[in-house]
Amino acid sequence: MEKQQLIEIGQRLRQRRQELGLTREKMSELADIGTGYYGQLEVGTSQMSIDTLIKLSQSMHLPMDYIINGSGQEIGNSSGVQALLSRCTDRELKLAEEVLKLFLMKVPSSD
Repeated sequence: MEKQQLIEIGQRLRQRRQELGLTREKMSELADIGTGYYGQLEVGTSQMSIDTLIKLSQSMHLPMDYIINGSGQEIGNSSGVQALLSRCTDRELKLAEEVLKLFLMKVPSSD
């Protein structure tokens, strides 16, 4: 893989991690990979195995094709959610953001 491709993959990973409001440490924990290795992926200095790609795809809720090629991510399909959020107060938006973060992280129950 070319250096530029690795950099672009890293940019997509970083952008998604930031959208989720996660630190590198928390993201690497969710994906079950090393923090240093995840950091190398974000800056484009390391390649990933298929296993790592699968882990990142699942933990970030992103299609593998989007991570690799930047395609396959249907961002425009969230219009229903956007419409609901557009009617929220600032306080409601903060609460919705926290609920969504918890949902995407699949926090285990404390049963």
